[in-house]
Amino acid sequence: MNVTNFPLRCWTIISTVLSIGLLFFLLGFVFLKAQGVITLNFILAKPAGFPVGSAGGIWPAIAGSLLVTLIASLFASILAFFSAVYMVFYCRDARIHLILNLIIQCIAGIPSIVLGLFGYAFLVIKLKLGLSILASGLTLAIMIFPFIQIRLQKLFQETSKQLLEASASLGINQAYTIFNLLLPMYRKQFLSIVTLASGFAMGAAAPVMLTGCMMNAPVPKSLASPFMSLPYHLYVLIGQGISLENAYGTAFVLMTLILFLNLLAAIPTILRMRGKP
Repeated sequence: MNVTNFPLRCWTIISTVLSIGLLFFLLGFVFLKAQGVITLNFILAKPAGFPVGSAGGIWPAIAGSLLVTLIASLFASILAFFSAVYMVFYCRDARIHLILNLIIQCIAGIPSIVLGLFGYAFLVIKLKLGLSILASGLTLAIMIFPFIQIRLQKLFQETSKQLLEASASLGINQAYTIFNLLLPMYRKQFLSIVTLASGFAMGAAAPVMLTGCMMNAPVPKSLASPFMSLPYHLYVLIGQGISLENAYGTAFVLMTLILFLNLLAAIPTILRMRGKP
């Protein structure tokens, strides 16, 4: 072993062990606090009691979180894909490219509560979407759009120029090459990026609490319906001192869902390490 690399190797190993240990510690701590609460009835039942949330379950919050995350991921991935394609393959003006990059970086730095305020003022009031799962989904889409776009842009920039030149030499237009060659080639990485962004969106409370999330609402039946979400439900349970036990149970379910999404996102990387296509 190279002596100069030894400190770096040690620090890498220590950092990895600490990161994994912290993850298991947090999961274990929350689970121990919530083990008396987490039951099948808690997961599948509606909130009950007075005040609401002191009894019953969290199924509407689980369903609402999954649905609003799906809406956000769908809109954000479409917008991020086409903007990344434009900036990598079609934008030839360096000034426009710089301005677009600056705008995307600024969007990435906007606090989530400000995005929630924007969603309330523009989507809920101005566009008259009302307090709805659609308004919340679009607000979350704005939040995760830079996360997806920056990674897709980097992915497209790493495309072999020889591949593009060979396609052009055969008389194939660039749009056909992008949708029929690059998109299938990068589909696993694309899905992995969107899945990671979905976990980011699922854990956000501020953007949804101002645009459509309620303390007590049924599973949404349409895009115009209000909904419940796990982060906001957890915030209310703790903030108003309704039920600390149910708060730990809600936190564990939320952490488990986000961890599951992150594991799904890691599958393409694991497959590549094993040499599978």
